[in-house]
Amino acid sequence: MLPRIGNDFTVVIAVDLDRLLRNTRDLNTLIDLGARVVTVDGEIDLSTADGEFRGTMLAGIARFESRRSSERQKRSKQHASEAGKWHGGIPPYGYTAKDGALVEVKSEVKLIKEAAKRLLENYEPMYAIITDWNSPKVPGGSEPKHQTRGNHHWRQPNLRSILLNRAMLGETKAGVVGWKPIIDQATFDRLHALLTGPSRKVVHSPGVKGGKYSMGGGLTVCGKCGKPLITSTKSGMNGKHPALACLRRVHGPSEHHPQVQRMVARNGEKVEVWQDTGRVAIAHDLLEAYVFSQAIARLKSTEHWHSRKSEKDPAVDGKIAALNERRTALAEKLDRTEDFAMDGLISKAKLKAARDSIDAEVEQIGRDIAKLVGKPSIGEVFGKLDHILTSWPRWTPGQRREFLKMLIDRVVVNEWPDGVPRTFPQARNESADVYAARKKANLAKAVEQRVRIQWREVN
Repeated sequence: MLPRIGNDFTVVIAVDLDRLLRNTRDLNTLIDLGARVVTVDGEIDLSTADGEFRGTMLAGIARFESRRSSERQKRSKQHASEAGKWHGGIPPYGYTAKDGALVEVKSEVKLIKEAAKRLLENYEPMYAIITDWNSPKVPGGSEPKHQTRGNHHWRQPNLRSILLNRAMLGETKAGVVGWKPIIDQATFDRLHALLTGPSRKVVHSPGVKGGKYSMGGGLTVCGKCGKPLITSTKSGMNGKHPALACLRRVHGPSEHHPQVQRMVARNGEKVEVWQDTGRVAIAHDLLEAYVFSQAIARLKSTEHWHSRKSEKDPAVDGKIAALNERRTALAEKLDRTEDFAMDGLISKAKLKAARDSIDAEVEQIGRDIAKLVGKPSIGEVFGKLDHILTSWPRWTPGQRREFLKMLIDRVVVNEWPDGVPRTFPQARNESADVYAARKKANLAKAVEQRVRIQWREVN
């Protein structure tokens, strides 16, 4: 156990300095830490000029050895690849490494050939193949028919990357045939043309937009299985809107979502199918508004709102102030960028890139502040309550999520509550405004009953 003072180490123990760090950047971090370094060969005091010089020399030698070893390994792999030999690393799907060579894995080869046949001969979409592989072995069960090498459920991007890997032709990265191919050249060319055609939509993994919404990114979970809700876009009467859902195609079959037989309409006929139970879904903006209102109510009621640490380091306060100034500058930069887009001075693509970049930097600022102050109060990071209320609509999703994460461990969404109607028809002679108000109140009631917030302790 290393002794600590506050949040800083006072002593770092290692076998040797070059086992502790590999470059001068790590050394500078160690110097800023202000800790003593104790190794088998003795102690290095990095607070002195002599100790810093010794540390710099040792870090330089460690970096030299590391880079030389890396270059040697790369040359070795390149030579093996050009000679038609397996060059090391994780074997491609369909093969396993044995005595330095690749040999087929029958179960994986069977799936590759099955997928190729269903795509090229049966003209099945990849989604149908993935859905079939992920379906239970036994109707109503939770064990899928097939799993990936890592015992996970299949996704379209996984299968697509396997079928487009030239290792299926027995080729090394240098293009030399070195092991038994799984599919022939003609089949591979047809698959490549099918999966990379300009008219074909590339399906990305669900949830890739999780960081673009405040309630995504793992903050919101399913009340049944505890898995993160995945962000997606849903279409409704009022157009498209972001939503969060527990998706089978992402998390796979689960004993928490047992399947039952149901009658559904298909092609004008009633057919019996197996469907999961307990999969939750909720409109993102509706959930965000509710969670934010609860967060504000909690802040108003807590006596710790104005609390600050009794002892503050002026240097730390200065760094926090600089980070907050940078965050404010980023918000102003985003406003200017959006103005440029409205005036047609920049494209939508550049606006999106700017938003993503600013969002990522804002999140990093939040993490940097958290490291500086440990568990800061909300006021120290985001300002006074009235400032939060006025600034919230202009915050980026990253800012909103960082704010909520300082108060919340996670948000649990349960199934639609009993007694609250799902459909809400408009009554005869009811005005559109009255109907909208009743519908909004009904949705708010449902959200209040099905959402459970697990709060952090407010500092």
